[in-house]
Amino acid sequence: MDIRTERKSAFKVIGMTLSVKLSEERKKKMITALHEEFNKRDHEINNRINPTIGYGIFIDPPNYNPETDPFKWIAGVEVDSISKPPEGMEGFEFPENLYAITTYQGSKGEAGNLYDKLYNWVSQSEYHIASNYGFEVYSDDFDDAELNHIKMELWFPIKKKS
Repeated sequence: MDIRTERKSAFKVIGMTLSVKLSEERKKKMITALHEEFNKRDHEINNRINPTIGYGIFIDPPNYNPETDPFKWIAGVEVDSISKPPEGMEGFEFPENLYAITTYQGSKGEAGNLYDKLYNWVSQSEYHIASNYGFEVYSDDFDDAELNHIKMELWFPIKKKS
């Protein structure tokens, strides 16, 4: 698995959200449904920065336990301002950070394995996870719904171990 590190400037996202437990998501595929609903409405966002890029962002609660705690998921796009999100959407700001990044291309059903691989890489590296969020970046250049394939990047905020 190829992993790179990159600094990303602070950014803003407008999107639709849900709160879900990991076990519930694995059974009901609620995140996929949220993205499908968001994709039907993303044209309502007037101040989008890049029309070919979408985000899937997770925000874990403090002391997150994946067995029992719900996490927040955002299906969204990057914008230049979050002051007036469309009805049913919210705005979020994320700080400048250094990120560990890996790319995945293949079956949508297998994409979740990428999380464990990137977490393991970070834990064995000179870095540690720097915050309670991370995100997937999707590009319009590769999303074959008929074949159930996807190409995406997974980004985790990291900080050098002291």
